[in-house]
Amino acid sequence: FTIYYGSGDCSGNVGTDTLTLGGLSHANQGLGVATKIADVFGHQPVDGILGLGWPSLAVDGIVPPMQNILSQLDQPIFTVWLDRHVKPLANKLGGLITYGALDKKNCDATVNYVTLSSKSYWQFPLSGFKIGSYSTTKTAQVISDTGTSWLGAPQAAVDGIVKATGAKYDSANGLYAAPCKGTYPDMTFTIGGHAYAVPSTEYLIDLEIGGGKCALTLFSEQGGGFGPDWILGDTWIRTYCNVHDIGQGRIGFAKAHHSQI
Repeated sequence: FTIYYGSGDCSGNVGTDTLTLGGLSHANQGLGVATKIADVFGHQPVDGILGLGWPSLAVDGIVPPMQNILSQLDQPIFTVWLDRHVKPLANKLGGLITYGALDKKNCDATVNYVTLSSKSYWQFPLSGFKIGSYSTTKTAQVISDTGTSWLGAPQAAVDGIVKATGAKYDSANGLYAAPCKGTYPDMTFTIGGHAYAVPSTEYLIDLEIGGGKCALTLFSEQGGGFGPDWILGDTWIRTYCNVHDIGQGRIGFAKAHHSQI
């Protein structure tokens, strides 16, 4: 098998093993046993990737884990909550995936759903975006993706965000940066008739690049065609819990709770 990700690839052999997850079990889960990985994966402190997308994305027709354990769940859903820590803490919980239920402890009880526009990635339509004086009501295709750390946006939106925040491109670090201490407008996404605000405490983060500057968690997404125009990564998911409803082919969003701002 070979899988190409946005930041690298891996290849190897297809094997089977018993999947055990939170008390659930499936005897013959197909998985890729990598014999070659891109350098970017070798530098990360993880042993693998658990695919939570739809079967149409699966390489070699392997049935994904969620589809194999779906009948064992109380509900055909899983909820992703990501916590926010001002500084990385090795002994603190970074987040939680709740299989078969809504995470009522870490997420608001009110969930607003939107029907998926493609059962591949968790893809849905975005009907509007606004920050400062920049706004667009052109419908765009969006995916919410736990495997993407930042927000991928069309170049026009990137330009609008940069203008609204006064950010400057930092060529040394390959990112946009703005003063950590400042007042910045919310990003507002309109999805399924609901407006979702993402504050600067989520999209402007201190990566210790110096000079009192913080990083804008943003990159230009070269989508279009049949691919997504936007990728809403961890910046989005920290702000809103994602409720992945496999049974009804939809995704829901609920305000996430955090102990730190």
